[in-house]
Amino acid sequence: MAAVLEGFQPIFGEAKAERDLSHSLPLHPFLFYVYAVDPLHLRVVVSDFRSHTFDSVRTIQDLEDLRDRSGIGGSWSEFVDYLEASMLSNNVKLVFQSLPNSLGPADAKLVAHKSKGMPLISVSLSRLVESSAGDAMASLSLQLFKAYKDKKSQFVSEQEISYTLSKNLAGEKEKVVSLHQQLDALRFSSKRKQLNTNASDKVFVDSVVCLDTVPSSDGQQSSVAEKTSMQQGLKSLNVQKPVVSAHRRAKVRGAKLQDPEDKVA
Repeated sequence: MAAVLEGFQPIFGEAKAERDLSHSLPLHPFLFYVYAVDPLHLRVVVSDFRSHTFDSVRTIQDLEDLRDRSGIGGSWSEFVDYLEASMLSNNVKLVFQSLPNSLGPADAKLVAHKSKGMPLISVSLSRLVESSAGDAMASLSLQLFKAYKDKKSQFVSEQEISYTLSKNLAGEKEKVVSLHQQLDALRFSSKRKQLNTNASDKVFVDSVVCLDTVPSSDGQQSSVAEKTSMQQGLKSLNVQKPVVSAHRRAKVRGAKLQDPEDKVA
């Protein structure tokens, strides 16, 4: 695959300025902008939007040399991915390389790395003055505003999608609740039918038991009724005819056979 910058997305960020002891000028926050001018050129612009503005344009060959110096192996696309990740990290610094003159330092270097211990990406920058600096700041500001508009439009679109998904989710939840209610109603109806069926079976069994105690066609009762009647008859006989002891019966019979006259004689 040919080494090109096609598809390279613009990168915005803040660079932490560093200075040596000989640089006593106050430093303000710096913003940087990295973008592909065309598939064969990469431009880096750094500015504090006051009096310090720097830029650098690098060709594909310059980037290949940077790749060799940093010791980053792998394919060209892997190097570009690492370059993007380094510029998007919080490890981007602006280092001044020369003593300041009346206008400030003449050049600087943008240094970045993906994380601690990873290879450094270092890009040398030259100072811009007068109209060149103004054009660079204007370009940075305009592109930053466009990026903001794109992010805002993307955010609004995602909000609309989120709202639609939330609305659909609420509708699905209502359907689930309705289905649960219908299921509960079916369960209750099924349980009620089962209870009614059990009650009907009990009534039928009780009816059969009652029919067993009803007299049959020939006038006879069931065995249970017969036993009850016999027990009641035995109790009645016991009450009507009490049992008399043998001794008492003999004494009564002897009294009846003795003649009163024989007793006198």
